[in-house]
Amino acid sequence: MKPLVFLCIYLLYGPIVKAQVFDEYSYIDRRVLSIPESETLSSVSIARYIQSNFKTDREKLRAIYAWVTTNIKYDTDSMFPINWSLEHEEKISATLRRRRGVCENYAALFTDIAVKSGFQSFVVNGYTRQHGFVNRAGHSWSAVNLQEEWFLCDPTWDNESRGNTKYFLVNPADFIESHIPFDPLWQLLERPLMDHEFSKGLFNGPKSKTTFNFKDSVKDFLLLDSLQQLEASNRRIKEAGIENVRQKHWVAYNQMKIAGIYGEQDMNLYNSAVGELNKANIIFNRYVQYRNDRFIPEKADEEINNLLDPIERLLSSASKKLAQMGKGAENFQYDTGTIKERLAVLSKRVQEQQAFLSRYLATGIAERERLFYK
Repeated sequence: MKPLVFLCIYLLYGPIVKAQVFDEYSYIDRRVLSIPESETLSSVSIARYIQSNFKTDREKLRAIYAWVTTNIKYDTDSMFPINWSLEHEEKISATLRRRRGVCENYAALFTDIAVKSGFQSFVVNGYTRQHGFVNRAGHSWSAVNLQEEWFLCDPTWDNESRGNTKYFLVNPADFIESHIPFDPLWQLLERPLMDHEFSKGLFNGPKSKTTFNFKDSVKDFLLLDSLQQLEASNRRIKEAGIENVRQKHWVAYNQMKIAGIYGEQDMNLYNSAVGELNKANIIFNRYVQYRNDRFIPEKADEEINNLLDPIERLLSSASKKLAQMGKGAENFQYDTGTIKERLAVLSKRVQEQQAFLSRYLATGIAERERLFYK
């Protein structure tokens, strides 16, 4: 008899509870749509408006979600020219300007506004499962921290939901039934699923596996820079085991981005080293001219003794930067050998002049003139 009573209570009050949540959100959804157009030109201004007009963190996140799902239209024309050619901030600006995008744009915009509103949030990439089948294409969604708990949101799948959302602040244990990230960290589960479990719908796997402290791991992950995050993510994917071509392609894509970052770092190191070498040459040539003028106009001995010091510091710094190149990925684009040879030549000339200065300063003032003619 008791199970029947509980069933009746659920059937009676379940819809009422859902209606109350829907009514609460519908008020927020309507209110956020009244944001002035002038305040929607950047994620900063949207975040500022939401911070000023909504009280609780849940209300603010709902307002962000409602604005994105209502104002951005799904359109695949953004997939390649927008998402593959622009930096993050440019991509956000393009999405707001065009009011169109694909899953990557929805997730990136929601996450960007959330972060600028003071929340921890991250764009998650992976693939999905619907009607018992795994989709071939990749997908993007968002993870967000609300009051020290992580939830998952998919604004793309709630696009044009008219407030009746299904993928807003979903518990990770439920979200995994339709979404699996490439990086197992972002399953936000103590026991991450493998691809074959996800594909077959085996969401309650064996409990004997070692549990994963994802909260601490996420906290540490978010402190890393973009390069470190890419390397950590690829390392986790490989350790978990690559079971399908999607994961393989994602690891390769990440590796391409890693190589690009290392390439940019090498370019900056190379250009900086060359700049320091050139600056050292200028200082050395000025020194040589000053010596040719027999140190006229006169300077104090201590000042003369320090004339070559800046050159030594520049050469040392340039050598260290060249040594750092190629550590992340082998790079044949830059001829470091020639620069190292030029550094060595200048370093030898500096040493010769340091020896001359030592003799010059150790010689009596009356006898110094003759040193210029030896």
